Amino acid sequence: MGSLQVRLLLTYLAIIMVTLMLAALSLFLQMGEYREQISYGNLEDLGRLVNSQATTEIQRAIDEGDPAEGGEVLLAVRQFLTAGRVASDTSLAIVDRQGRVISGLTSRPPDQTLDGAVVRDLKEQPATEGSADPAAEPRRCRLDIPERPAILCVSMALGPAILEALNETDASAIIVARPAASLGEIVGDLMPRLLFSGLIGVAAALVLGFAFSQSVAAPLRGIARAARSVARGNYRQRVPATGPREVRDLAANFNRMTEEVQRSQQTLRDFLANISHELKTPLTSIRGFSEAMLDGTIDDREGVERSARIISDESNRVLRLVQELLDLSRIESGQVSMQQEEVDLRELFGHVGEVFALRAEEAGVEMDVTVSGGARILGDFDRLEQVLNNLLDNALRYTPAGGTVRVTCRDLQPGTLQVTVGDSGPGIPPVDLPHLFERFYRSTANQGNSHRKGHGLGLAISREIVRAHGGEIWATSEQDHGTTFVFTLPTAGRTTPRAAAR
Repeated sequence: MGSLQVRLLLTYLAIIMVTLMLAALSLFLQMGEYREQISYGNLEDLGRLVNSQATTEIQRAIDEGDPAEGGEVLLAVRQFLTAGRVASDTSLAIVDRQGRVISGLTSRPPDQTLDGAVVRDLKEQPATEGSADPAAEPRRCRLDIPERPAILCVSMALGPAILEALNETDASAIIVARPAASLGEIVGDLMPRLLFSGLIGVAAALVLGFAFSQSVAAPLRGIARAARSVARGNYRQRVPATGPREVRDLAANFNRMTEEVQRSQQTLRDFLANISHELKTPLTSIRGFSEAMLDGTIDDREGVERSARIISDESNRVLRLVQELLDLSRIESGQVSMQQEEVDLRELFGHVGEVFALRAEEAGVEMDVTVSGGARILGDFDRLEQVLNNLLDNALRYTPAGGTVRVTCRDLQPGTLQVTVGDSGPGIPPVDLPHLFERFYRSTANQGNSHRKGHGLGLAISREIVRAHGGEIWATSEQDHGTTFVFTLPTAGRTTPRAAAR
Protein backbone atom coordinates (compact mmCIF):
# COMPACT_ATOMS: atom_id res chain seq x y z
CA MET A 1 0.00 0.00 0.00
CA GLY A 2 3.01 2.30 0.29
CA SER A 3 3.54 2.49 -3.47
CA LEU A 4 1.98 5.43 -5.30
CA GLN A 5 1.33 3.24 -8.33
CA VAL A 6 -0.57 0.65 -6.22
CA ARG A 7 -2.61 3.39 -4.58
CA LEU A 8 -3.49 4.92 -7.95
CA LEU A 9 -4.46 1.52 -9.31
CA LEU A 10 -6.66 0.75 -6.30
CA THR A 11 -8.20 4.19 -6.56
CA TYR A 12 -9.10 3.64 -10.21
CA LEU A 13 -10.57 0.23 -9.35
CA ALA A 14 -12.63 1.71 -6.51
CA ILE A 15 -13.93 4.44 -8.81
CA ILE A 16 -14.92 1.87 -11.45
CA MET A 17 -16.68 -0.33 -8.87
CA VAL A 18 -18.60 2.62 -7.41
CA THR A 19 -19.53 3.76 -10.91
CA LEU A 20 -20.80 0.30 -11.84
CA MET A 21 -22.79 0.06 -8.62
CA LEU A 22 -24.40 3.44 -9.24
CA ALA A 23 -25.15 2.45 -12.83
CA ALA A 24 -26.77 -0.82 -11.64
CA LEU A 25 -28.80 1.07 -9.03
CA SER A 26 -29.96 3.54 -11.65
CA LEU A 27 -30.89 0.63 -13.94
CA PHE A 28 -32.93 -1.08 -11.22
CA LEU A 29 -34.73 2.18 -10.44
CA GLN A 30 -35.79 2.36 -14.07
CA MET A 31 -36.67 -1.34 -14.21
CA GLY A 32 -40.45 -0.73 -14.16
CA GLU A 33 -40.59 0.69 -17.65
CA TYR A 34 -38.14 -1.91 -18.88
CA ARG A 35 -40.24 -4.72 -17.38
CA GLU A 36 -43.28 -3.47 -19.29
CA GLN A 37 -41.36 -3.11 -22.55
CA ILE A 38 -39.86 -6.57 -22.40
CA SER A 39 -43.21 -8.11 -21.36
CA TYR A 40 -45.01 -6.43 -24.25
CA GLY A 41 -42.28 -7.57 -26.62
CA ASN A 42 -42.72 -11.19 -25.54
CA LEU A 43 -46.51 -10.87 -25.79
CA GLU A 44 -46.30 -9.44 -29.31
CA ASP A 45 -44.12 -12.33 -30.46
CA LEU A 46 -46.49 -14.82 -28.85
CA GLY A 47 -49.54 -12.97 -30.23
CA ARG A 48 -48.31 -13.21 -33.81
CA LEU A 49 -47.78 -16.94 -33.40
CA VAL A 50 -51.18 -17.50 -31.73
CA ASN A 51 -52.97 -15.37 -34.31
CA SER A 52 -51.37 -17.29 -37.16
CA GLN A 53 -52.29 -20.66 -35.67
CA ALA A 54 -55.83 -19.53 -34.78
CA THR A 55 -56.44 -18.15 -38.24
CA THR A 56 -55.21 -21.38 -39.86
CA GLU A 57 -57.26 -23.77 -37.72
CA ILE A 58 -60.44 -21.69 -37.60
CA GLN A 59 -60.26 -21.13 -41.36
CA ARG A 60 -59.95 -24.89 -41.83
CA ALA A 61 -63.12 -25.36 -39.75
CA ILE A 62 -64.89 -22.80 -41.86
CA ASP A 63 -63.77 -24.46 -45.09
CA GLU A 64 -64.83 -27.92 -43.95
CA GLY A 65 -68.20 -26.93 -42.36
CA ASP A 66 -71.41 -25.21 -43.46
CA PRO A 67 -70.82 -21.49 -43.66
CA ALA A 68 -74.42 -20.93 -42.62
CA GLU A 69 -73.85 -22.62 -39.29
CA GLY A 70 -71.50 -21.03 -36.79
CA GLY A 71 -71.58 -23.89 -34.26
CA GLU A 72 -68.66 -25.75 -35.76
CA VAL A 73 -66.65 -22.55 -35.90
CA LEU A 74 -67.35 -21.84 -32.21
CA LEU A 75 -66.32 -25.38 -31.37
CA ALA A 76 -63.12 -24.98 -33.32
CA VAL A 77 -62.40 -21.71 -31.50
CA ARG A 78 -63.01 -23.32 -28.08
CA GLN A 79 -60.81 -26.27 -28.98
CA PHE A 80 -58.05 -23.95 -30.09
CA LEU A 81 -58.27 -21.85 -26.89
CA THR A 82 -58.26 -24.88 -24.60
CA ALA A 83 -55.59 -26.85 -26.42
CA GLY A 84 -52.83 -25.75 -24.01
CA ARG A 85 -50.80 -23.95 -26.64
CA VAL A 86 -49.51 -21.29 -24.20
CA ALA A 87 -47.88 -21.28 -20.78
CA SER A 88 -49.97 -21.68 -17.66
CA ASP A 89 -49.65 -17.99 -16.72
CA THR A 90 -50.90 -16.82 -20.13
CA SER A 91 -54.54 -16.29 -21.05
CA LEU A 92 -56.21 -16.37 -24.49
CA ALA A 93 -59.63 -14.82 -25.11
CA ILE A 94 -61.97 -13.55 -27.79
CA VAL A 95 -63.31 -10.02 -27.17
CA ASP A 96 -66.25 -8.23 -28.74
CA ARG A 97 -66.23 -4.82 -30.35
CA GLN A 98 -66.60 -3.09 -26.95
CA GLY A 99 -63.55 -4.88 -25.64
CA ARG A 100 -65.46 -7.23 -23.33
CA VAL A 101 -64.24 -10.80 -23.02
CA ILE A 102 -66.85 -13.20 -24.52
CA SER A 103 -67.81 -15.77 -21.93
CA GLY A 104 -66.83 -19.31 -22.87
CA LEU A 105 -64.25 -18.20 -25.44
CA THR A 106 -61.30 -17.99 -23.05
CA SER A 107 -58.30 -19.96 -21.96
CA ARG A 108 -57.12 -18.89 -18.51
CA PRO A 109 -54.91 -20.10 -15.67
CA PRO A 110 -56.72 -22.29 -13.13
CA ASP A 111 -56.56 -19.64 -10.37
CA GLN A 112 -57.98 -16.85 -12.55
CA THR A 113 -61.32 -16.08 -14.14
CA LEU A 114 -61.86 -13.69 -16.99
CA ASP A 115 -65.60 -13.26 -16.47
CA GLY A 116 -66.46 -9.58 -16.76
CA ALA A 117 -62.93 -8.68 -17.89
CA VAL A 118 -62.64 -5.73 -20.26
CA VAL A 119 -59.81 -4.76 -22.59
CA ARG A 120 -58.67 -1.12 -22.30
CA ASP A 121 -56.71 1.00 -24.76
CA LEU A 122 -58.05 -0.81 -27.79
CA LYS A 123 -57.33 2.09 -30.09
CA GLU A 124 -55.97 2.04 -33.58
CA GLN A 125 -52.28 1.30 -33.64
CA PRO A 126 -49.98 2.59 -36.42
CA ALA A 127 -49.08 0.00 -38.99
CA THR A 128 -45.76 -1.74 -38.45
CA GLU A 129 -43.25 -0.91 -41.17
CA GLY A 130 -42.76 -3.87 -43.51
CA SER A 131 -45.89 -5.70 -42.30
CA ALA A 132 -47.87 -7.46 -45.08
CA ASP A 133 -51.13 -7.21 -43.10
CA PRO A 134 -51.15 -4.19 -40.76
CA ALA A 135 -54.52 -5.22 -39.32
CA ALA A 136 -53.03 -8.48 -38.07
CA GLU A 137 -50.23 -6.76 -36.13
CA PRO A 138 -50.56 -6.95 -32.31
CA ARG A 139 -51.81 -3.86 -30.48
CA ARG A 140 -50.78 -3.27 -26.89
CA CYS A 141 -53.54 -3.07 -24.30
CA ARG A 142 -54.45 -3.87 -20.70
CA LEU A 143 -56.97 -6.40 -19.44
CA ASP A 144 -59.03 -5.22 -16.47
CA ILE A 145 -60.20 -8.22 -14.41
CA PRO A 146 -62.79 -7.68 -11.64
CA GLU A 147 -61.25 -7.82 -8.15
CA ARG A 148 -57.80 -8.54 -9.58
CA PRO A 149 -54.91 -6.33 -10.78
CA ALA A 150 -54.92 -5.45 -14.46
CA ILE A 151 -52.56 -7.48 -16.64
CA LEU A 152 -50.78 -6.74 -19.91
CA CYS A 153 -52.21 -7.95 -23.18
CA VAL A 154 -51.99 -7.63 -26.95
CA SER A 155 -54.92 -7.89 -29.34
CA MET A 156 -55.02 -9.09 -32.96
CA ALA A 157 -57.99 -8.41 -35.23
CA LEU A 158 -59.74 -11.54 -36.55
CA GLY A 159 -60.00 -12.10 -40.27
CA PRO A 160 -63.18 -11.12 -42.19
CA ALA A 161 -64.19 -14.75 -42.77
CA ILE A 162 -63.84 -15.57 -39.07
CA LEU A 163 -65.76 -12.44 -38.06
CA GLU A 164 -68.56 -13.37 -40.42
CA ALA A 165 -68.70 -16.91 -39.02
CA LEU A 166 -68.80 -15.56 -35.46
CA ASN A 167 -71.22 -12.78 -36.27
CA GLU A 168 -73.65 -13.86 -33.57
CA THR A 169 -71.06 -13.39 -30.82
CA ASP A 170 -70.06 -9.89 -32.01
CA ALA A 171 -66.42 -11.11 -31.86
CA SER A 172 -63.77 -8.57 -32.86
CA ALA A 173 -60.29 -9.70 -31.86
CA ILE A 174 -58.27 -12.35 -30.08
CA ILE A 175 -56.11 -11.30 -27.13
CA VAL A 176 -53.11 -12.82 -25.42
CA ALA A 177 -52.73 -11.66 -21.79
CA ARG A 178 -50.04 -12.26 -19.20
CA PRO A 179 -48.87 -10.47 -16.00
CA ALA A 180 -45.76 -8.31 -16.40
CA ALA A 181 -42.45 -10.13 -15.95
CA SER A 182 -41.30 -10.27 -12.33
CA LEU A 183 -38.25 -8.38 -11.12
CA GLY A 184 -36.50 -11.68 -10.54
CA GLU A 185 -37.05 -12.70 -14.14
CA ILE A 186 -35.72 -9.38 -15.39
CA VAL A 187 -32.68 -9.52 -13.12
CA GLY A 188 -32.07 -13.12 -14.10
CA ASP A 189 -32.24 -12.13 -17.74
CA LEU A 190 -29.95 -9.11 -17.35
CA MET A 191 -27.49 -10.30 -14.70
CA PRO A 192 -25.26 -12.43 -16.98
CA ARG A 193 -25.02 -9.55 -19.44
CA LEU A 194 -24.34 -7.03 -16.69
CA LEU A 195 -21.68 -9.22 -15.09
CA PHE A 196 -19.99 -9.83 -18.40
CA SER A 197 -20.03 -6.11 -19.27
CA GLY A 198 -18.83 -5.23 -15.78
CA LEU A 199 -15.92 -7.68 -15.97
CA ILE A 200 -14.93 -6.30 -19.37
CA GLY A 201 -15.09 -2.75 -17.97
CA VAL A 202 -13.06 -3.65 -14.86
CA ALA A 203 -10.43 -5.45 -16.94
CA ALA A 204 -10.14 -2.50 -19.32
CA ALA A 205 -9.98 -0.09 -16.38
CA LEU A 206 -7.21 -2.13 -14.73
CA VAL A 207 -5.14 -2.19 -17.92
CA LEU A 208 -5.62 1.53 -18.58
CA GLY A 209 -5.20 2.35 -14.88
CA PHE A 210 -1.93 0.42 -14.75
CA ALA A 211 -0.66 2.21 -17.84
CA PHE A 212 -1.68 5.63 -16.52
CA SER A 213 -0.33 5.00 -13.00
CA GLN A 214 2.91 3.79 -14.57
CA SER A 215 3.12 7.03 -16.59
CA VAL A 216 2.83 8.96 -13.31
CA ALA A 217 4.87 6.74 -11.01
CA ALA A 218 7.80 6.02 -13.35
CA PRO A 219 8.86 9.70 -13.74
CA LEU A 220 8.43 10.20 -9.99
CA ARG A 221 10.68 7.21 -9.30
CA GLY A 222 13.23 8.75 -11.68
CA ILE A 223 13.05 12.05 -9.79
CA ALA A 224 13.45 10.19 -6.48
CA ARG A 225 16.56 8.40 -7.77
CA ALA A 226 17.97 11.69 -9.04
CA ALA A 227 17.28 13.35 -5.66
CA ARG A 228 19.23 10.59 -3.90
CA SER A 229 22.06 11.11 -6.37
CA VAL A 230 22.07 14.86 -5.69
CA ALA A 231 22.09 14.14 -1.94
CA ARG A 232 25.29 12.14 -2.49
CA GLY A 233 26.89 15.15 -4.18
CA ASN A 234 26.21 14.53 -7.88
CA TYR A 235 24.93 18.02 -8.75
CA ARG A 236 25.07 17.34 -12.50
CA GLN A 237 22.11 14.96 -12.22
CA ARG A 238 19.15 15.82 -14.48
CA VAL A 239 15.83 14.06 -15.10
CA PRO A 240 13.80 13.96 -18.35
CA ALA A 241 10.52 15.91 -18.28
CA THR A 242 8.00 13.16 -19.10
CA GLY A 243 4.54 12.15 -17.91
CA PRO A 244 1.55 14.36 -17.05
CA ARG A 245 1.93 18.13 -17.05
CA GLU A 246 2.28 18.35 -13.25
CA VAL A 247 5.02 15.69 -13.25
CA ARG A 248 6.80 17.48 -16.13
CA ASP A 249 6.64 20.71 -14.12
CA LEU A 250 8.08 18.88 -11.12
CA ALA A 251 10.91 17.48 -13.25
CA ALA A 252 11.63 20.91 -14.75
CA ASN A 253 11.66 22.51 -11.28
CA PHE A 254 13.91 19.71 -9.99
CA ASN A 255 16.36 20.34 -12.82
CA ARG A 256 16.31 24.07 -12.10
CA MET A 257 16.88 23.31 -8.43
CA THR A 258 19.88 21.11 -9.15
CA GLU A 259 21.25 23.79 -11.46
CA GLU A 260 20.89 26.34 -8.68
CA VAL A 261 22.46 23.95 -6.16
CA GLN A 262 25.32 23.30 -8.55
CA ARG A 263 25.75 27.02 -9.13
CA SER A 264 25.57 27.72 -5.39
CA GLN A 265 28.18 25.07 -4.67
CA GLN A 266 30.44 26.52 -7.33
CA THR A 267 29.84 30.00 -5.94
CA LEU A 268 30.69 28.75 -2.46
CA ARG A 269 33.91 27.17 -3.70
CA ASP A 270 34.80 30.35 -5.56
CA PHE A 271 33.92 32.40 -2.50
CA LEU A 272 36.16 30.33 -0.25
CA ALA A 273 38.98 30.57 -2.78
CA ASN A 274 38.52 34.32 -3.16
CA ILE A 275 38.21 35.07 0.54
CA SER A 276 41.29 32.94 1.20
CA HIS A 277 43.18 34.90 -1.44
CA GLU A 278 41.94 38.26 -0.14
CA LEU A 279 42.87 37.45 3.46
CA LYS A 280 46.16 35.78 2.64
CA THR A 281 47.90 38.92 1.33
CA PRO A 282 47.21 41.27 4.29
CA LEU A 283 47.71 38.51 6.88
CA THR A 284 51.05 37.58 5.28
CA SER A 285 52.13 41.21 5.49
CA ILE A 286 51.03 41.48 9.12
CA ARG A 287 52.81 38.27 10.02
CA GLY A 288 56.02 39.18 8.17
CA PHE A 289 56.40 42.65 9.67
CA SER A 290 55.41 41.55 13.16
CA GLU A 291 57.99 38.71 13.11
CA ALA A 292 60.61 41.10 11.77
CA MET A 293 59.93 43.42 14.70
CA LEU A 294 59.97 40.59 17.22
CA ASP A 295 63.22 38.94 16.07
CA GLY A 296 65.02 42.28 15.83
CA THR A 297 65.38 42.39 12.07
CA ILE A 298 63.74 45.81 12.22
CA ASP A 299 65.09 47.63 15.27
CA ASP A 300 65.40 51.24 14.27
CA ARG A 301 62.64 53.68 15.22
CA GLU A 302 61.80 54.65 11.64
CA GLY A 303 61.54 50.99 10.54
CA VAL A 304 59.39 50.10 13.52
CA GLU A 305 57.02 53.00 12.83
CA ARG A 306 56.81 52.07 9.15
CA SER A 307 56.11 48.41 10.02
CA ALA A 308 53.46 49.46 12.55
CA ARG A 309 51.70 51.61 9.92
CA ILE A 310 51.71 48.70 7.44
CA ILE A 311 50.35 46.34 10.09
CA SER A 312 47.62 48.87 10.99
CA ASP A 313 46.67 49.45 7.35
CA GLU A 314 46.51 45.73 6.58
CA SER A 315 44.50 45.09 9.75
CA ASN A 316 42.03 47.78 8.72
CA ARG A 317 41.86 46.20 5.26
CA VAL A 318 40.99 42.82 6.79
CA LEU A 319 38.37 44.44 9.04
CA ARG A 320 36.79 46.27 6.08
CA LEU A 321 36.68 43.04 4.11
CA VAL A 322 35.05 41.15 6.97
CA GLN A 323 32.60 43.99 7.56
CA GLU A 324 31.64 44.11 3.88
CA LEU A 325 31.13 40.34 3.85
CA LEU A 326 28.93 40.50 6.92
CA ASP A 327 27.02 43.43 5.46
CA LEU A 328 26.42 41.63 2.15
CA SER A 329 25.37 38.42 3.89
CA ARG A 330 22.90 40.23 6.16
CA ILE A 331 21.36 42.15 3.24
CA GLU A 332 21.03 39.00 1.11
CA SER A 333 19.38 37.06 3.95
CA GLY A 334 16.90 39.87 4.66
CA GLN A 335 18.25 40.55 8.15
CA VAL A 336 18.85 44.22 7.33
CA SER A 337 15.71 46.34 7.32
CA MET A 338 15.72 49.29 5.00
CA GLN A 339 14.38 52.49 6.52
CA GLN A 340 11.17 53.67 4.90
CA GLU A 341 11.58 57.42 4.98
CA GLU A 342 10.86 59.97 2.32
CA VAL A 343 14.16 60.73 0.60
CA ASP A 344 14.70 63.78 -1.58
CA LEU A 345 17.19 62.65 -4.20
CA ARG A 346 18.23 66.27 -4.84
CA GLU A 347 19.49 66.43 -1.26
CA LEU A 348 21.14 63.00 -1.56
CA PHE A 349 22.86 63.84 -4.85
CA GLY A 350 23.98 67.24 -3.51
CA HIS A 351 25.54 65.56 -0.47
CA VAL A 352 27.33 62.90 -2.52
CA GLY A 353 28.50 65.55 -5.03
CA GLU A 354 30.13 67.56 -2.22
CA VAL A 355 31.85 64.44 -0.86
CA PHE A 356 33.43 63.56 -4.24
CA ALA A 357 33.97 67.11 -5.51
CA LEU A 358 37.48 67.45 -4.07
CA ARG A 359 38.55 64.03 -5.31
CA ALA A 360 37.25 64.77 -8.83
CA GLU A 361 39.07 68.12 -8.82
CA GLU A 362 42.35 66.48 -7.74
CA ALA A 363 41.96 63.83 -10.48
CA GLY A 364 41.20 66.44 -13.11
CA VAL A 365 37.78 64.94 -13.82
CA GLU A 366 34.67 66.98 -14.43
CA MET A 367 31.66 65.79 -12.42
CA ASP A 368 28.13 66.74 -13.57
CA VAL A 369 25.09 66.00 -11.35
CA THR A 370 21.61 66.56 -12.85
CA VAL A 371 18.33 65.76 -11.09
CA SER A 372 14.94 66.12 -12.82
CA GLY A 373 11.42 64.81 -12.30
CA GLY A 374 9.78 64.03 -8.94
CA ALA A 375 13.03 62.84 -7.31
CA ARG A 376 11.26 61.66 -4.12
CA ILE A 377 11.22 58.04 -2.96
CA LEU A 378 10.61 55.99 0.16
CA GLY A 379 13.86 54.41 1.25
CA ASP A 380 17.00 54.39 3.36
CA PHE A 381 19.11 57.56 2.87
CA ASP A 382 22.34 56.01 4.18
CA ARG A 383 22.05 52.81 2.09
CA LEU A 384 21.30 54.74 -1.10
CA GLU A 385 24.29 56.96 -0.33
CA GLN A 386 26.35 53.76 -0.06
CA VAL A 387 25.23 52.72 -3.56
CA LEU A 388 26.14 56.10 -5.05
CA ASN A 389 29.49 56.10 -3.21
CA ASN A 390 30.38 52.70 -4.72
CA LEU A 391 29.39 53.73 -8.23
CA LEU A 392 31.09 57.13 -8.09
CA ASP A 393 34.22 55.60 -6.57
CA ASN A 394 34.48 53.19 -9.52
CA ALA A 395 33.69 55.93 -12.04
CA LEU A 396 36.37 58.31 -10.71
CA ARG A 397 38.87 55.46 -10.42
CA TYR A 398 38.52 54.48 -14.09
CA THR A 399 38.11 57.97 -15.62
CA PRO A 400 41.38 59.54 -16.81
CA ALA A 401 42.25 63.21 -16.29
CA GLY A 402 40.18 65.42 -18.53
CA GLY A 403 37.29 62.96 -18.54
CA THR A 404 33.75 63.41 -17.27
CA VAL A 405 31.55 61.64 -14.76
CA ARG A 406 27.83 62.30 -15.13
CA VAL A 407 25.13 61.52 -12.57
CA THR A 408 21.51 61.93 -13.66
CA CYS A 409 18.09 61.19 -12.22
CA ARG A 410 14.85 61.30 -14.21
CA ASP A 411 11.34 59.85 -14.33
CA LEU A 412 11.49 56.62 -16.34
CA GLN A 413 7.73 55.96 -16.21
CA PRO A 414 4.93 56.72 -13.76
CA GLY A 415 5.99 55.39 -10.37
CA THR A 416 9.63 54.68 -11.33
CA LEU A 417 12.80 56.78 -11.27
CA GLN A 418 16.00 55.98 -13.15
CA VAL A 419 19.45 56.93 -11.87
CA THR A 420 22.54 56.69 -14.10
CA VAL A 421 26.21 57.04 -13.24
CA GLY A 422 28.38 57.22 -16.37
CA ASP A 423 32.08 57.77 -16.97
CA SER A 424 34.32 58.34 -19.97
CA GLY A 425 36.88 55.71 -19.02
CA PRO A 426 38.25 52.80 -21.06
CA GLY A 427 35.08 50.74 -20.68
CA ILE A 428 34.59 47.17 -19.57
CA PRO A 429 35.19 44.16 -21.85
CA PRO A 430 31.93 42.46 -22.92
CA VAL A 431 33.05 39.19 -21.35
CA ASP A 432 33.09 40.87 -17.93
CA LEU A 433 29.71 42.66 -18.05
CA PRO A 434 27.54 39.65 -16.99
CA HIS A 435 29.73 39.12 -13.90
CA LEU A 436 30.12 42.67 -12.63
CA PHE A 437 27.75 42.23 -9.69
CA GLU A 438 29.18 38.91 -8.51
CA ARG A 439 31.09 39.03 -5.26
CA PHE A 440 34.90 39.07 -5.55
CA TYR A 441 34.70 39.31 -9.33
CA ARG A 442 37.41 41.45 -10.91
CA SER A 443 38.19 41.79 -14.58
CA THR A 444 41.01 39.69 -15.96
CA ALA A 445 41.65 42.40 -18.57
CA ASN A 446 43.83 45.41 -17.92
CA GLN A 447 45.43 43.70 -14.94
CA GLY A 448 47.97 46.44 -14.71
CA ASN A 449 45.44 49.20 -13.97
CA SER A 450 42.90 49.88 -11.29
CA HIS A 451 40.64 47.00 -12.33
CA ARG A 452 42.65 44.99 -9.82
CA LYS A 453 41.93 47.32 -6.89
CA GLY A 454 39.32 46.57 -4.20
CA HIS A 455 37.73 43.34 -3.05
CA GLY A 456 34.99 43.08 -5.66
CA LEU A 457 32.18 43.42 -3.09
CA GLY A 458 31.01 46.99 -3.67
CA LEU A 459 28.85 46.26 -6.71
CA ALA A 460 27.43 43.10 -5.14
CA ILE A 461 26.37 45.11 -2.08
CA SER A 462 24.94 47.87 -4.30
CA ARG A 463 22.81 45.37 -6.20
CA GLU A 464 21.32 43.94 -3.00
CA ILE A 465 20.54 47.43 -1.64
CA VAL A 466 18.79 48.44 -4.87
CA ARG A 467 16.80 45.21 -4.91
CA ALA A 468 15.83 45.74 -1.29
CA HIS A 469 14.29 49.06 -2.39
CA GLY A 470 12.26 47.33 -5.12
CA GLY A 471 14.51 48.31 -8.04
CA GLU A 472 17.03 46.74 -10.41
CA ILE A 473 20.56 47.64 -11.40
CA TRP A 474 22.59 46.88 -14.53
CA ALA A 475 25.54 48.18 -16.53
CA THR A 476 26.29 49.01 -20.15
CA SER A 477 29.71 49.66 -21.59
CA GLU A 478 31.53 50.21 -24.85
CA GLN A 479 35.26 49.76 -25.24
CA ASP A 480 37.11 53.10 -25.11
CA HIS A 481 33.81 54.99 -24.67
CA GLY A 482 33.14 54.57 -20.97
CA THR A 483 30.73 52.67 -18.76
CA THR A 484 27.25 53.53 -17.51
CA PHE A 485 25.62 52.03 -14.42
CA VAL A 486 21.83 52.31 -14.28
CA PHE A 487 19.43 51.51 -11.46
CA THR A 488 15.74 52.10 -10.94
CA LEU A 489 13.80 53.04 -7.80
CA PRO A 490 10.04 53.21 -7.12
CA THR A 491 8.75 56.67 -6.25
CA ALA A 492 7.24 57.66 -2.91
CA GLY A 493 3.75 56.72 -4.12
CA ARG A 494 4.65 53.04 -4.36
CA THR A 495 5.30 50.51 -1.61
CA THR A 496 8.84 49.12 -1.51
CA PRO A 497 10.13 46.03 0.30
CA ARG A 498 11.41 46.59 3.83
CA ALA A 499 14.16 44.00 3.62
CA ALA A 500 16.28 42.48 0.93
CA ALA A 501 14.90 39.34 -0.60
CA ARG A 502 16.40 37.04 -3.19
